[in-house]
Amino acid sequence: MFKVKRLRYSIVAKLTAWLLCIVSVMGTAVLGICLVAGVYAGLWEQTREETLKDAYRYANMRYSVGAFDNRGNSAYAEKLRREFFKYGIIRSNGLEGVDFHDKLTYTDTNMTEQELAGLNPDELFLYLFVETSNGYSTREVLDYYGNYEDIASLSVESSNLIESSGWSYLYADRICYDVAEGILYYRAEGNYYPVQNVSLCYDGSQGRMVYNYNYDFNHNRYKLNYRSFDTSIFDGNIEDVPAGAEAQTQVLQAEHLDQTAMIEEILGGEGEGSIVDLAQLDKTTFRQSNWGTILLDNIRNIRGDELMLIDSDNIADGFFVREAGYYLNEDYTLVVREDIQADAYWVVSLVPDDVPPDRMDCIYNQESWPVNFFYDIADRDLFQGLGISIMVMLLSFGFLVYAAGHRRTVDGIVLNWFDRIPIDLLSVFVGGVELFLIYIVWCIESEDDVRKIAYISMGVLGLFGVMMTVIAVAYMLSLCVRVKAGKWWRNSICYRIYSWIRDLVVSVFRHIGLLWKVIFLIGVFSVAELFALIVLDDGLVAFYLIERLVLCAAVCVLVIQINKLQKAGERLAEGDLTYKIDTENMFWNCRKHGENLNKISEGMSKAVDERMKSERLKTELITNVSHDIKTPLTSIINYVDLLSREELHNDKAAEYLEVLERQSSKLKKLIEDLVEASKASTGNLAVDSQKMDVGVFVTQTVGEFEEKLSAAGLELIVSKLEEPAYIMADGRHVWRVIDNLMNNICKYAQEGSRVYVNLEATAQSVSITFRNISKYPLNISGEELMERFVRGDQSRNTEGHGLGLSIAQSLMKLTGGDMNIIVDGDLFKVVLVFDRCAPDTEVPKLVLDQEEGYSSV
Repeated sequence: MFKVKRLRYSIVAKLTAWLLCIVSVMGTAVLGICLVAGVYAGLWEQTREETLKDAYRYANMRYSVGAFDNRGNSAYAEKLRREFFKYGIIRSNGLEGVDFHDKLTYTDTNMTEQELAGLNPDELFLYLFVETSNGYSTREVLDYYGNYEDIASLSVESSNLIESSGWSYLYADRICYDVAEGILYYRAEGNYYPVQNVSLCYDGSQGRMVYNYNYDFNHNRYKLNYRSFDTSIFDGNIEDVPAGAEAQTQVLQAEHLDQTAMIEEILGGEGEGSIVDLAQLDKTTFRQSNWGTILLDNIRNIRGDELMLIDSDNIADGFFVREAGYYLNEDYTLVVREDIQADAYWVVSLVPDDVPPDRMDCIYNQESWPVNFFYDIADRDLFQGLGISIMVMLLSFGFLVYAAGHRRTVDGIVLNWFDRIPIDLLSVFVGGVELFLIYIVWCIESEDDVRKIAYISMGVLGLFGVMMTVIAVAYMLSLCVRVKAGKWWRNSICYRIYSWIRDLVVSVFRHIGLLWKVIFLIGVFSVAELFALIVLDDGLVAFYLIERLVLCAAVCVLVIQINKLQKAGERLAEGDLTYKIDTENMFWNCRKHGENLNKISEGMSKAVDERMKSERLKTELITNVSHDIKTPLTSIINYVDLLSREELHNDKAAEYLEVLERQSSKLKKLIEDLVEASKASTGNLAVDSQKMDVGVFVTQTVGEFEEKLSAAGLELIVSKLEEPAYIMADGRHVWRVIDNLMNNICKYAQEGSRVYVNLEATAQSVSITFRNISKYPLNISGEELMERFVRGDQSRNTEGHGLGLSIAQSLMKLTGGDMNIIVDGDLFKVVLVFDRCAPDTEVPKLVLDQEEGYSSV
C-alpha cells in the first residue's frame, strides 16, 4: 500500500497510466464497434467471402450511380474499367426480349464484344433509373442471380417506382358563378374548374332545408345528392345565412307566397339523383345574391354575394375543365392531376469475384477493407481482446483517478488551472469540442478523396479518436479532483448566479424593514378582499367578518409581543441582566428582536463577570506582590534607620545613605498607594458613612496645607458657605480625597498663582471645587488624568506615581459621591459632588488622625 501511495506522486507512473488509458480506450472503442457491427449486420452468420460479395454489390451500386450520371463520357467509362467495374446502360421500359450479348443493345458500355459474348445473365447486377418529364428522378436496385426468366420479366411497372400521372398545386384566385349555366367554378391560372360539391340552405315552407349537389361531368349540370334539415355541415357558420334569409323574408312578405313552391321545385328537381338547373333561380327571389352561406366541397364557406359573376357564353379566354381529376385541399389549394412521361435506364454490371488489394483507389477495396479488418480481428478472438482492453482501461483510469490532485510536496488535494475553470463552463466547452471533432470526422470521412485510401481513413479516425479520448479523460479526472476537494458545485457559473440571486433576495428581505413587511401583508389582505369581491356573491359578508376577525387577532398578538419587547428593554436599561424574553411563539421580526435582547443580556452579564473576575485577579496580584515586596522593604528601611544613627566618618557614605532612605520611603509610599488604589477600585474598603458639616470639614482639612502651599509660593483662597451644609460620607475617605488633591496642587500648580477652594450648595447637593493654574502644559483630558499611572507632567520631573487622582475618584464613588476633572488650557479644576442631608440630627465631632485622617467620636 505504501508503494502505491508513492506511485501516485510519480510523473512516470502517471504518464504510463495516461498512455495505457488512451490505448485501451481506443482498443475498446474499435473492438466494441466491430462487435456491435458484427451482431447488427449479421457478420457472425456469414463467411468472409459472402460478406465481401455483399460489399462488392454495394460498390456496384455506387459505381452504377456514377456511370448513369456520366453516361456518354468515354473517359469516365475507361476509368471505371480500370477500377474493375464493367457495365452497360440499356434504355428500355422492360427487359423482356433484350439481348444482353449484343453491344447495340446498350446506349453506353465499357465492356468489349468478347466480354459481352461471355456474359452470364444469371449473374447480372441491375440498377434502374427513371427520369420523368416533371423533373423528378427515381432509382431502385434490382438484382437477380441464377434465373434469367426473372430478369427478362422486369419492367418499369414492376418496380413500382413511378405512376403514370402526378399532381400539380394551383392557387384558385377567384370563385365564380356562371349565370348562363348555373355552375360554380374555381378559377386557377386562367382556367375554370367546376366546384364538385355544393351545399345551399333555404328557408322554405317546411323550415330550413339544406340542399347538397354533386357536379355531373356528363351533363355539365349539378345533380341533387340529398336534402336534409341537418345544418351541421356548415360548422356553425350558418349564422351567415340570415343576411340572405332576411332579404328573402322581406320579399316574401311583399310578393306572392307561390314563389316558395317554385324555388323548392328548382332546388329539389325531381328528387335525389335528378339534374337541376340553378340558373333558373335568377328568375325568382332566391337569386345568387340571396343565397347566404354556401359550402364548397365540404371545406370552404363563401357568401353568395361574394361570388364573381361570369357568363360562359361570352368568355373567349380560358378553358372550362369537363373531366374529373382535381380536388380542393384543406389549404384552399386546387390539386390537379397531370400526365407524366418517363424514361427508364437499366445499368447492367457484373460483381467481380476478387479485386487486387493493392488498388485502394477503387470503390471495391474501399468497401471491402472494413470487412477484412473485422474478420482479421475476429479470427484473433475478438472477445478476448475486448476483455483485455476493458480491464486495462479500468485499471489505468482507476489509477489516474486515485492519483488525481496529489503532489509530492503538498498535503491534501491540489487544484490546477484546469480544475479551477467553472464546471458548467468546462462541460459546455468540452461537449462542444467533442461534437465539433465528431462533425469534422464525419465531414472528412464522407469525402471520396479520403475514402479512396483506407490507411488515410484509419489515420484520420485514429488521430481524432486520440484527441477526443484525451479531452474526455482529462474532463473526467478534473471532475474527480473537484469531488475530492469537496463542494465542487460551488465552482460553477450557475451556482454563482444562484448565490448572487439568493444573497440579493436575502439582503432585500433583511433590509426591507418592518414597515414594508406590514405593507406587504396589508397588500396580501387587500388582494384577497378584491378576489372575494370578484368571485363571491352570497358569502361576501361572511368572508368580510372572518377576514376582519383574523386581522384583528393578528394585530392584537403583534401588539402584545411588542409590549413584551418594550418591557424587556426597560428591564435591561434598569440593569436587570437576568431578565429573559420567551420568544417561542413570537412572529418574524419580533422573535428576532427578542433573541437579540436576550443575547445582549447574556453578553453584558458575561462581560460584567469577566470584568469583575479580572479586577479581583488584579487586586489579588497587587496585594500579594505588595506583601512580598513590603517584607524586605521594611527590613531595608529599618537597617537604613539603624545606619543613620551610627556615626559615619565618610561623607559619601552619608550621602548614599540619605538617597537610600529617601528612595525606600518613596517605594513604601508607592506600594501603599497601589494597595489602596486596588482596594478602592474593587470596593474592598470598609465605608462608615456619617453625617458631617462639609464646611467645617473642608476648612480644617485645607488648613493643614497652608504651610505647604506657602512654601510652594501659592496663595490659598477658600470660599465658605454662609450656613452649614451636611453630607453623609466616610470622613477618612473624604479626607484622603482632599489630601490627594491638595498634594497635586502643591506639586503641579504654577508658582506665584492662587489656589481657589469653593463650597457651593443647593437643595439637593453640595459641591467642593478646587481650581489652580498648572505649571506644565496639559495636553490631556480629564478622563485620562483619572486613569492609573497617568501624570500631567509628561517629562516626569516631579515626584509622584500617577495614582492620586485615580484613588480619589475610586474613593468618591465608594462614598457615594462624584468627581469630575475639567481641563481648560492651563486651568485645572476638580469638582467633588455629594448628596446634601437635612440638618435634623446632631453632627458628630471630628477628630484628626495623622494615619487615618478625620474620624468621628
